[in-house]
This record gives sequence, structure tokens and C-alpha cells, in this order.
Amino acid sequence: MFKRTAVYVRGKTRTRRGKTAFGALFAIIFATVFAQILMITPAQAAGVTDCPGGSYSGKGSSSCSNLRNKNTKNQRAFPQFVYRGDSREPYDILRNGFYSRGRNDDLVQHIQGDKAYNSNYISTSGSLSLSETFAKSQGMRNLDTAIRKPGCSTGRMKWYAAIPLVGPYLLSECVDDKVSAYTFVYVIDTHFAKNADYVPDQIRGNKALYNQYKSQDEWAYVRRISPDAIVGVRMYKMTARVTRQGTLDLRTLTFKYDKFYASKMHLDVVTMSNYHPYDPVNDAVAQWNYYSDLHTPNVPTREFSPTCPSLLACRGIVDASEITVTNTVSSSTRRKLFIGAPA
Repeated sequence: MFKRTAVYVRGKTRTRRGKTAFGALFAIIFATVFAQILMITPAQAAGVTDCPGGSYSGKGSSSCSNLRNKNTKNQRAFPQFVYRGDSREPYDILRNGFYSRGRNDDLVQHIQGDKAYNSNYISTSGSLSLSETFAKSQGMRNLDTAIRKPGCSTGRMKWYAAIPLVGPYLLSECVDDKVSAYTFVYVIDTHFAKNADYVPDQIRGNKALYNQYKSQDEWAYVRRISPDAIVGVRMYKMTARVTRQGTLDLRTLTFKYDKFYASKMHLDVVTMSNYHPYDPVNDAVAQWNYYSDLHTPNVPTREFSPTCPSLLACRGIVDASEITVTNTVSSSTRRKLFIGAPA
């Protein structure tokens, strides 16, 4: 049986008693976190006015994005968790997190497919089921890789990889005329990852664009998602029959949730009172600042909700200097306009 080279965790010299105690503690913490994920209740209805944009961006509540950018529109607050479907193995992701492909801040180009592979954004979704769809699509790569490995078509072969502080797991296998491989959904705690914009709210100024992409429920992260923010990984097993020609018979394809692994790195920061989430403005490599151009469509100035924390931000106006008040407006009304009170 051929085994893929796996990287094992350090600390193999601990005593059996130490290993047992650590394992028991880790199991308790893991069970607690996993139970919380399984027991998530539907979030309260979020509104586009939850978090201010423009010159007020980054100044909302603890449930708001920490991105400070004059071109950001007001948007809804974060859900408790967001998800990313991905075919890449947990060993690297749980140790290093996610990075964007490039430095292009154009959000519209990002959602339309990032054809130049230089987006400064990382896609996630507030929908677990939608992320599972992406994981299934990405997982086809892992199945295709498995059937191309030497020996897959001639016998029973298994390949292993590793998860940090967990150990090896079965990555893919070929048994008789079937091939199996894993794909993944990473669970991200938004309390520790705040550098994202909610795409449907940012593109709502273009009705056609909004209607096309709103169903993806996307939160686009700028530059990086820290490994500290990744709660863990949901693993899905995909299986399909291999034809005599060595291709996948997609009619036999199955996709099934298998198990969840918690991230020790995230568990270590959950109890930290002075944790500071990643902010791309402090990362020179991100090349992100208050003036970065997102190229998002303007929101009509007539858009207004009395519940918005800022009248100007709700109207898509990023600065008070952008509004013109004529002499026909009384001084009291003019003052109400600029302090955000109902006129």
C-alpha cells in the first residue's frame, strides 16, 4: 500500500499520561465548539443599514467590518460564521489561513470570475449549503487527481495526508473500480475575521449585477483570512466509479459529509481578551487603504432608511462635502441634514 508522505506533529516524546491528558482536554474543547456550530440558530434579520459606509466605515459595532474605505457602502452586520468550500488540504490551510491571489481591489471584476487571477479578495459565503456546492465542484479536482495516480486503475491504493495536531487521515483511495477523495468546507469565525465586505450590499447600485450575484451570499475578504479565525474543517467524501477508459462516471458520483475537525489554533485565541483581528491597512503587502478604489456602482441618493446610523451614509454619500444645500432650505433643516436627524 502506497502512502503519501505526511507531516506529523511535534512532541512525540511526551509520556503516555501526558498524551492522554492532552487528548482528553482537546476532545472536551472540540466537543464544545462543535456542539455550538451544530446548534446555531437562524440569525436575526440583517439589514443593509446595520453598518455605516464611506467616511463612517470601520466605525460600526463589533459585528461590523473593520475595513476603512471611502468607497464602501453601508452594509449588514456579519453572521456568526461564514464558510469557504475548497479542495485544498487542511494541513496547509489550518496552519497558514487563506491569501488572495493578487492586489486588484476591483470588487466587480472579482465576482465576475477574476479572469486575470489577481483579485485582492477571498470569497466566503454566509450559506453553508452554498459552500458545500462549491466544495463539491472543487472536489472534482481531487477525484481527477486520484485516478491519475500510478496504480489507481490496477489495484487497491490509498493515500494519506495530515491535519495539524490530529494526525494522518485518508485523503483518497482506489478500490476495485471506484475512486474516493475528500473535499472541504472551512468554518470561519467572524469575530476573529472582520476584514470583509458583503458583496450584495456593495453592488446594489446596479440592479442587474445585484440580481445576478445576490444568491451567493458572499462576504469578500481583503487579502487574508488568518488561521486564528478558522474554527475548523468540515470534510466531505466524494466517490465515483471509474470507467474502463479511466474517466469518472459522473452518474455514480456521491457527495457525503463525513466528519469535522476543530482547529487548535482557533481554540487558543477564543479566550484571549486582547485579540486584534487582521486589518489589511496594517499589511504593506495588501496595498489597501482608505482610498482604494473598489469600482462598485454608486447607490442612488434617494435610498434612505430612518433606522440608518447616518443619513449621509445611507444615501451612499461618503462625505458631507458631496451634498449641496440650497438657500431655500432653512437653517434648522440644514443643521438636521448634517447631524443625521430626520428633516
